[in-house]
Amino acid sequence: MELGVNSGPASAVLSLTPPVVANQEVELKLLVPMGGLDALAGVPIIAQHARNRGIFRKFENAYYDTLDRQLFRNGIALRVRRSGKTFIQTLKRPAHGGNPLARQEWEVEVPDLAPHLDLLPPEAMDGALAGVSDALLEQVFATRFRRRIQMLDLPGASLELAYDMGTIEAGGLREAISEIEIELKSGDPSVLYDVALSLLDAAPLRVGTQAKADRGYRLAYDLDAESARGNKATISASDNIDEIVAKLLGDCQRHMIANQAAVEVGKAPEGVHQMRVALRRMRTAISILQRQIGSPTLRILALEAKWLASTLGTVRNWDVLVTDTIVQIESHCPDPQAFEALRESVEPHRVSGYASLRDLFAGQRYNRFLLMLGRTVERRAWRNDIASASLIVLAETADGFARQALNRLHRRSLKAGSHFKRLQPVAQHELRIMLKKLRYTAEFFRNVFEAQDNAQRYLTRLADLQQSLGLANDAATTGGLLAALTEGAANFDLHRGAGLITGWQARDKQVGAGKLHKVWKRFAQGAPFWQE
Repeated sequence: MELGVNSGPASAVLSLTPPVVANQEVELKLLVPMGGLDALAGVPIIAQHARNRGIFRKFENAYYDTLDRQLFRNGIALRVRRSGKTFIQTLKRPAHGGNPLARQEWEVEVPDLAPHLDLLPPEAMDGALAGVSDALLEQVFATRFRRRIQMLDLPGASLELAYDMGTIEAGGLREAISEIEIELKSGDPSVLYDVALSLLDAAPLRVGTQAKADRGYRLAYDLDAESARGNKATISASDNIDEIVAKLLGDCQRHMIANQAAVEVGKAPEGVHQMRVALRRMRTAISILQRQIGSPTLRILALEAKWLASTLGTVRNWDVLVTDTIVQIESHCPDPQAFEALRESVEPHRVSGYASLRDLFAGQRYNRFLLMLGRTVERRAWRNDIASASLIVLAETADGFARQALNRLHRRSLKAGSHFKRLQPVAQHELRIMLKKLRYTAEFFRNVFEAQDNAQRYLTRLADLQQSLGLANDAATTGGLLAALTEGAANFDLHRGAGLITGWQARDKQVGAGKLHKVWKRFAQGAPFWQE
């Protein structure tokens, strides 16, 4: 039973997902293979719940920005749409709050295809649009597409389905549009994911992570998608455990999706790194929450996150070798021929790795994972598959839960590091993993406690220790990659480059070992910031 509709004591504290607010668009986008849009209309969930067979429209849209790209830089899209003899001006920008499908939106009728900012309401023009006028705007790109619109009335929500086929045009450049937008008109946002999962079962669809405006601006400006860092945790002392689960998983979901486009391009190694950070944070969050609530749904998400992180890890290792390891060591040991031979040998592995990731992102397992994660957060699905005693736990506040989780991980870290000087490489690696979990957990909950200066000192000591312990792990990982590159190779320059890296990392490991114990003692003797 859905906890939000119970009449017991826990339901008085735990509420359902808030309703859609004014001037907010909540929409999920699915990319469809060319020629596949018409077949979706026959999928049972649409055929059974659609009001009609659809209304057809043709749209021409002009998108505008300033010469210095002020709107694009601030995540704002300004368009004027022509449909027949009607012109509608729309301004969209990121929404406040936690829903990754939501954007703020204002629409107003205008006389022509030019922008008319003075007709927008004052609240649409504040912040990043300060100082922008019609005279400063120029058309950057256009979209032209045919849209089929259907309304779906489902238990719990009313949705609009828009099937779009057309092009994005910027100068002489073009990109195809073939997608379906599922927009929430009223009701429960989680129903968006229900419909998307049903469509995914019927066709090879992909979750769209970029709006048409994002694609158009990047096409016009000749920009690759950029990586994105995760947001700082927003957990406060007043949050209960139910809200903590939603916030942590929601943050990880947004962080992961924000980097997918950069990874697909294959030119931003930081995108792979940030996706892996998002997945590690997700697994850490689930592991500390599972001790309290034991949700099978969360367990499945953790397994899928582990699978994805492992796949990303292979590509990340090759990236680190080229962008970090070789660059750092070459600056100390210049040998152009040797290091160029290494780069040439690594590149096919990187190209193949990124191609594999693009295939993975197009596959059903990955897209099902994204949709299941989103639905779990929106529906608070962990409420439905846990023991009845855990329902009361969900209503508890953050303070006690955070202290318990941090104390346990801190104690386990100290125990794993006991007899530190005698730790073997395997034990050091296990300690490093434990410290990483501790650091993520401390970052999650630092705002629950008032001692922010102490929290920063604790996290700094923890990060220093992780970095020092990482030298041995980096050398082991690099050694495996170099062995794969040099096995059977007759290129003398390649072998010399591998030898330079191996020797330099051995030196780093030896130098680091001399101060490693001191770094450990500084951490082990420091007072945890959450303890009074």
